Amino acid sequence: MVPGFFVGKTFSFFSIVIQALCMIFLGIYALFRVVTKPAGSFAVLLDIIAGGVFTLLAIFMAHGIVRTVKAEAEAEINRIRLQETGAMIDMLRAQRHDFLNHLQVIYGLIQIGRTEVIKEYINQVNQEVREYSRVITTLIQRPEIAGLIMRKMAQAEAAGIKFAVNLKTDLALLGVPPLDFSRILGNLLDNAMNAVNTVPFEERVIKLEMVEDPDCYEIRVTNYRPLIPEPYRESVFEKGFTTKKDRGEGLGLFIVKTLVEKHRGEVRLTCSVESGTTFDLRFPKAVSRERF
Repeated sequence: MVPGFFVGKTFSFFSIVIQALCMIFLGIYALFRVVTKPAGSFAVLLDIIAGGVFTLLAIFMAHGIVRTVKAEAEAEINRIRLQETGAMIDMLRAQRHDFLNHLQVIYGLIQIGRTEVIKEYINQVNQEVREYSRVITTLIQRPEIAGLIMRKMAQAEAAGIKFAVNLKTDLALLGVPPLDFSRILGNLLDNAMNAVNTVPFEERVIKLEMVEDPDCYEIRVTNYRPLIPEPYRESVFEKGFTTKKDRGEGLGLFIVKTLVEKHRGEVRLTCSVESGTTFDLRFPKAVSRERF
């Protein structure tokens, strides 16, 4: 860590010095050309040297721009991870508070002798805790994704939506930057939750699946109802398309498709009475374990 940091700082200082020297030389060169007006081979030689210095200056300046862009991208990624980790910690604190309330309920049931209800109540609490724990443990190295999923689970619960999560991959070789993947998944889940709000409570079901094969990751978001009318299925990814009256800009699924294709992925829509409405994403795995 220290040697790399030292080399980086040394190289940055070296770059600044070289750029400063190049600019000083070009200033002296321009002044010399104006004052002395050299001619012949000496002038050509000066022009060649000046061209080389200018090229060197351009290279170092371009390198500086690239480093700045990378630093800003890394800062944004870290900001997202910090935000999602903070949200996840807040949710865990809320769960701890709920857990204490559950203990009080169980204790109250014991006091009044309702032992037949206790087992069912404990099973419900245990299932809820297992859902959140599975998300955290599976995506422990991708806290920004785990945090997003847990927030959506909480939103779905508050809206009376059954949200099933099936994670069979840790996304270790996902080559999509956290910011883009969060926008992709967030838009799909928001779209599904908005859709199921139009159907009866017993039909408000969403399922998120993440699986992998040797070459790619597959992410599926399903809402069993409502179905997208067949005439609209070819247009859902178009910019501005929406079936919402007086609300929505029709950008969510357009953004999803744009970002998926930007990272060499594929997205397709399937719709049937048996399986509901499913958005299926596929992303190729990165060639190394280095992630964005």
